[in-house]
Amino acid sequence: MEAMVKDLTLEYVAAVSDKRFDRLAELVHPEATFGGTVKQESTGAEAFIDGFRNLAPILLRSEVRSVVAEEDRAFVMYDFVTDTPAGAVLCGELLTFDNGRIRSSTLIFDWRRWPEAIAELQRRQLVPASS
Repeated sequence: MEAMVKDLTLEYVAAVSDKRFDRLAELVHPEATFGGTVKQESTGAEAFIDGFRNLAPILLRSEVRSVVAEEDRAFVMYDFVTDTPAGAVLCGELLTFDNGRIRSSTLIFDWRRWPEAIAELQRRQLVPASS
């Protein structure tokens, strides 16, 4: 089971990194919860996925540093690499799986760099696209 959980965890990080939200939807349980050091906790697959969809404009890729799997849980540490002045933001997620899908995620990330990334994302949302 641990090998399957580790493989699913790597697939999850890759789906976010590659902005394959259709694949992400297949990996996330319909009643998934997402919390941790986030502005607000969310419930449901759509809200879970929308959190990553909202970050897509600044995401270049995610680079996995380590994955530890035990029974139906995994902890993954990765760099959330942005194209903002923040660069790479160190993140970790504790994932719980239910029947091969992510049932919950508790995200922690480096608060020293995250405000720069979010400020740039917000600036881009306010600036109209050039024609």
